[in-house]
Amino acid sequence: MSDAIDDSDTPFQPLHQGSALQTQLQTLIGQELTTLEQGADVVATLWQPAHCPLALLPWLAWSQGIKEWDESWPEAIKRQLVADSYQQHQYLGTRFAITNALAHFDMGAQISEWFEHEPMSEPGTFRVDVYVSHRGIDLPLIKETRKLIDRAKRKSVDYNLHMNLQAKPVVELNSIHCSSSMTTIYPYTH
Repeated sequence: MSDAIDDSDTPFQPLHQGSALQTQLQTLIGQELTTLEQGADVVATLWQPAHCPLALLPWLAWSQGIKEWDESWPEAIKRQLVADSYQQHQYLGTRFAITNALAHFDMGAQISEWFEHEPMSEPGTFRVDVYVSHRGIDLPLIKETRKLIDRAKRKSVDYNLHMNLQAKPVVELNSIHCSSSMTTIYPYTH
């Protein structure tokens, strides 16, 4: 005959039958462990650019190898830069890296290397045509563009930068078609 109590319905089963104080301590420790597990989940989200708090985003960017950071950038650009940093580092020194770096700031780029020019340019050089449509071209924009290109290009090559202002016209077309016809039917007479 056993006087054991079946505690299978309770989520926490003590290892032994102890005093009420021991049971209370085990219950509190269980609650603290739950809090620690939730804290671990929060720490895991700190490494995700989409969920990282904005105040900690510069530190996440630094840990991902982003060398240039400006607090005046919009939040969406900051988060996208951090999210794309791994791919950007994979392709550093390529055309893709340059166009991708400029694309984050809504600038298009066309790159041509020295052997693609007519006549051929000096070996080891390339030309970057940057197309800006969201704002005017000024000295701070040119400096920012040069920084972006310098960080993404191969260090052994030189380049010529050509800034182009591109207008994106918005054409709204509307048309209305109205027609009417009147048909009169008369009785058939022979």
